Amino acid sequence: MSTWRLSVFTVALLAFATRAEAQAFRYTNPNPQLPLRDTTILANDDGRFYAVGTSAPVWQGQGQGPSPGVRLYSSANLKDWRDEGLMIDAARLPDDVWYKDRFWAPEIHKIRGRYYITFNSRNESEEHEHHHACGVAVADEVTGPYEVLTHDRPLTDWPSNDLTLFEDDDGKVYAFFNNGWTPVHHIFVAELDLDTMKFKEEPIRCISQEPGWDAHGIEGAFVVKHEGTYYLFYSSWTRGYAVGYATATDIRGPWTKHPDNPLFGAVAEGARGIRYGKPIDDPDFPYTHVGHNAVFRGPDGRWWIVCHAQRKDNRQEMMLIDPFWFDDDGNIRTHAPTYTPQEVTIDPEMLRRFPGLAE
Repeated sequence: MSTWRLSVFTVALLAFATRAEAQAFRYTNPNPQLPLRDTTILANDDGRFYAVGTSAPVWQGQGQGPSPGVRLYSSANLKDWRDEGLMIDAARLPDDVWYKDRFWAPEIHKIRGRYYITFNSRNESEEHEHHHACGVAVADEVTGPYEVLTHDRPLTDWPSNDLTLFEDDDGKVYAFFNNGWTPVHHIFVAELDLDTMKFKEEPIRCISQEPGWDAHGIEGAFVVKHEGTYYLFYSSWTRGYAVGYATATDIRGPWTKHPDNPLFGAVAEGARGIRYGKPIDDPDFPYTHVGHNAVFRGPDGRWWIVCHAQRKDNRQEMMLIDPFWFDDDGNIRTHAPTYTPQEVTIDPEMLRRFPGLAE
């Protein structure tokens, strides 16, 4: 082979190797750049990922003052995150609104071309005390400004928490949420009118806490649909923090909890992992809490889990992401929660939409 041909071949080989290298997305959990609980991620059309979650201080009384509101973060590559500011700023709210204090588990959804932030809050003042409940804000741009559509009254007249939205194939939108601060927790569903921000029906009970891994309570609903089946993720703090799921062929149920729950999580005592309802045999497992998940389209085109984790050597909540998939029987499979370096191949369409993933 001539020197010229060898040179061309070498250049082509190097170019191929460079392209192949660019297709790899590498990450390591957890990510301390997102110090949030209950994180959700939106893969937006502007080539960036946006995240919201419960911002520190999580609990008022930790010497850090009240919850600041709903803070938005963005990233081009799911690793380096930029603070976009408060989309709902508690300090700017009137003292008498019901959603003044302790913002909890916000989510961000794009529905019918607009951006909806769901949030949970209450007013803790003696003058304007209001129970914890669910609210919704909307904007035409992901970074706002957001208008609170539930300014005068929350979505429910009774204590509620952890609101999420799901848009079905026919365009109908449903609200899933749990009753808050009660002895027995249930997750409910009701069709939602986005124009009036009112339920179109009485909320229907989907699942309840039961003896076993979710005996102490359930929360953090998030719903996806796969091949005609609805998957309802939820979390429980019974033994640490963990995620399970239930399925239904009708969005109003009946819902059936998966027999191998919890899907993944951590047992606080001894920092032991759990997956498919069984202990993870790993003496180096670092987490004491893993849970309250949401779902987004990840770098490889699959659905990915996003949630928060606490390490046994660091109580700060941090973001954790991992892909999941469905086996031939419709069971969810995942390697979550990982803590060692991970690598996946970037899907070409995701790379076109989010070129920063190759960074």
